[in-house]
Amino acid sequence: MRIKNPVLPLSSIAFATALRTGHGRAMQHVEQHGTNGLDDKIIEACVSCLSFDPQCEAERAPWLFSIVDRVKLNTKLVHAIEAMVHQPPPENHRDMAQRSAILKELAAAGSDDARRLLYSSLVRSSYTADVFAADEIVALDGKDGLIYAARQFGRWLQSDPDFWVDGYIIEQFDKTTGTERGLAALEREAASDSDVANYLAGIRKTRESSGSSSRFDATSYTGAEIVALVQKNPRDQCHWFRRWSAQAGSEQCETVFAALLASDEPEHVKRLFRCFAKTGLPRFDNRMLRWLTHSDEQVRWAAVKALAPITHGELRQAGKQLIADGDIANGVALLVNNFEAGDFSICAGHLAGLDDADERHDLAGKLLDLCEAHPGVGALDCLLEVYELSPCSTCRRQAVKALTDTNTAPAWVLAECAFDADPRTRALAGVERCST
Repeated sequence: MRIKNPVLPLSSIAFATALRTGHGRAMQHVEQHGTNGLDDKIIEACVSCLSFDPQCEAERAPWLFSIVDRVKLNTKLVHAIEAMVHQPPPENHRDMAQRSAILKELAAAGSDDARRLLYSSLVRSSYTADVFAADEIVALDGKDGLIYAARQFGRWLQSDPDFWVDGYIIEQFDKTTGTERGLAALEREAASDSDVANYLAGIRKTRESSGSSSRFDATSYTGAEIVALVQKNPRDQCHWFRRWSAQAGSEQCETVFAALLASDEPEHVKRLFRCFAKTGLPRFDNRMLRWLTHSDEQVRWAAVKALAPITHGELRQAGKQLIADGDIANGVALLVNNFEAGDFSICAGHLAGLDDADERHDLAGKLLDLCEAHPGVGALDCLLEVYELSPCSTCRRQAVKALTDTNTAPAWVLAECAFDADPRTRALAGVERCST
């Protein structure tokens, strides 16, 4: 599948997709053609979090608000959010966070109703320790917002001593204002406000508790202890093993590697492979190849992580075979360090066939690794596929950077990137390095 310049105006489906992914074509569409009956699509993107991974991607609200403001949907959006206040809170907490972020943008633009709704959105999650809207209130109103949020936190602590607080909103205030005056402001307020004082006492308690707890040291284990733990604790998934080999000596790694070679138990092997997820196995041994095609997906992935750093002809053949058999992401991962000219042709063209967003994201990440390890014009098709089809705006930004670094970015990509949801991608569009 060769990626081509999107044609404007977008269809309703294409517009909704661009709002979800954050492609700049959504903004291009409204600037050149208006909304043409797509108001509801914009509202939906604002009140529901459609980002693939909002924890890792750039904040979407400022970009969405710029679209809302462009087409004068501010009042309609506030009314839509207000109508939801009386509904049960969404099970997806990302939606609550998205609405708070949108309300902050609307309030900053002058909407008193949005400000009122934002302050009323300062609530605790029913299911977790999460609190909504505190960051946005602090960002919007500075010291006054900080005091308001701290006061509410103090009230929650008074009614629920198990409520956990830290100094995060103070850190956010300091970051937003470029000062370190948040704590001092709250200490002054606490002299006459018992709720703020209660919040500060809660922070001190949290810090004291954190300081007294002993930290788990993964590197203190010997190789023999690692092997024994795997054998004696079948329910422990041992994800912390990933940190172990980075500090372990070669002799300790050899002990674990020997146990790995000797084991026929998939559950043991999966966890032992995790010891080498960051560093790779000490050396290639073809007895490890059988685990690349095991029926358990987690076993296969653990084997790939441990084998991928190694360069060896048999691993190259294994990677090509995995791709031929449909295990594209794992096959591409094995080719990163076993690459030969022409390999991009067997790695391109697979993203479009994946319906599952997680699978597309996984493969997009492996393609980026391949393209960044072997930059050049040959990587163009793979990078354009990641740009177009990854559900993640961070992957898209990485693809654009790889394109601009090699002067292979098509002009239409840079033109579209100037309107992207991610400000770092927009900045890359200003680097005038493109292909014709």
